[in-house]
Amino acid sequence: MNAKADMAWQRLLQNQRRTARNAPFGLLDVGSSKLCCYVVRAHSGGGFQLLGRGYQSADGFQAGEVTDAEEAETSMLAVLHEAEEAAGETLREIAVTWSGGAPRAGLVSIERELGGRVIDDDDLDRALESVRATMVGSDREILHILPVEMRLDGGRPLADPRGLAGQVLEFTGLVVSVAKPALRNLTACLERCHLDVMEVANGAYAAGIGCLTLDEMRRGVLLVELGGGSTSHALFQSGALCHLGQVPYGGEHVTRDLAYGLKTSRVFAERLKNLYGGVQWRACDDNVRVEVPLIGDRLEHPTGEVPRTRLTQIIRARVEETLGLVQERLRDDWELVQSRPPRSMVLTGGAAQMEGIIELAEELFGLPARIGRPGAVRGAAGVEDQPCCSAAAGGLVLVTGRDGGLGWKQSTEVPALTNGLARLGHWLKQNFVS
Repeated sequence: MNAKADMAWQRLLQNQRRTARNAPFGLLDVGSSKLCCYVVRAHSGGGFQLLGRGYQSADGFQAGEVTDAEEAETSMLAVLHEAEEAAGETLREIAVTWSGGAPRAGLVSIERELGGRVIDDDDLDRALESVRATMVGSDREILHILPVEMRLDGGRPLADPRGLAGQVLEFTGLVVSVAKPALRNLTACLERCHLDVMEVANGAYAAGIGCLTLDEMRRGVLLVELGGGSTSHALFQSGALCHLGQVPYGGEHVTRDLAYGLKTSRVFAERLKNLYGGVQWRACDDNVRVEVPLIGDRLEHPTGEVPRTRLTQIIRARVEETLGLVQERLRDDWELVQSRPPRSMVLTGGAAQMEGIIELAEELFGLPARIGRPGAVRGAAGVEDQPCCSAAAGGLVLVTGRDGGLGWKQSTEVPALTNGLARLGHWLKQNFVS
């Protein structure tokens, strides 16, 4: 795929979106610290059968963005091969959920004169095109355009205005965009893996689709995706995504703090975090001491020892700072948040499994909280319901158009002929051009 080619703009209304796929297909979740690949088959009644799965560390990536093309390509090939081998399938195209690209979202409002006629699909298509036009020429690439509010002649918000007549349609859409260079680097690496990109979805938005209930979305809910290298947040209200942001801290920064504070290796700091980590003072106990191999020690002969209290102090300080930064991002759009306040909070991502994280979130945000667990994917071992799987599960829902009509989005597909020629040119260059 030529990463410089303009993204194809398609009709994005729910009744014209891609139908559910009967053949197996794949999705790659590019997180800030790990790569996850699913090969699934969609069930006609809903949900997905897991055929194969792969997990690899995101070598060559930092906070979801490519920092070393060769390492990133190797990581992608490894996770794809693992999933393909388990499924007994060979992937030719892939959908992607992605936490990188410094995602940003903004509301855009437009008005369309109707002259008393009935609203049809073309009116909404033109409204979407008008919203998209506000981003033309920028250094950002659109991933999604999602309806937030539609009103007819200043009346009440409408879930679907098609078939109604009026004078003026007021349309407010949320534009979710990422940095063009970062997206170009990601798609270039996938191209070198000889894969066509079906579409790219934002990780936080996909995580919301994967683990939130319809009632939560209607009432108002704040989703916080605690990843390895970054933490994303998404605010849903009245069944629609209306705010999205990201802060550059996550679980990996907790590991670094532990390694620095305890003078141990990153590998052992990660182990300590998983075994003894917590953010509540009830996890503190000066009488419980943990052996820690100092830098240069052999693991079987540690020379250091710290009370568990010290671990909790280090971990809580970083997690409090991270959640505090999320609050600051929300205050930057306080007028929007006040007009669409969340009634609850859902935590997803690998770092959401730390002991006491729910209580800390409720303490800081003053909202009832829970851990988000997706339920769309089922394999031989049962439902894939770990919080770190939320974005991947939601991405599958988005690919098959089963997001409940939440909205329309920009597709990253390019014409198949352009894809094929680009990949052929790349293959010829690799093998015959010196």
